[in-house]
Amino acid sequence: MEFEPLIWDIAKLFFLFAYLVYIVFAVVAVRQVYLMTQTIQVGFEFVLKTIAWFHLFISIAVLLYAFVTL
Repeated sequence: MEFEPLIWDIAKLFFLFAYLVYIVFAVVAVRQVYLMTQTIQVGFEFVLKTIAWFHLFISIAVLLYAFVTL
């Protein structure tokens, strides 16, 4: 049973890596919203940008929470 802690450490690293990949996705989403609002004027660009930035900040907060709890 010596490998059990090693397996959980690998699982924790996998989850942290997955959260990092998700942050990259959130950054790409912010960039795409920025480009979209410059291309198409829909009247509620501020709301779209706010949601994208909120999504990015929440994903960073989840990563920090994972560092603390895992």
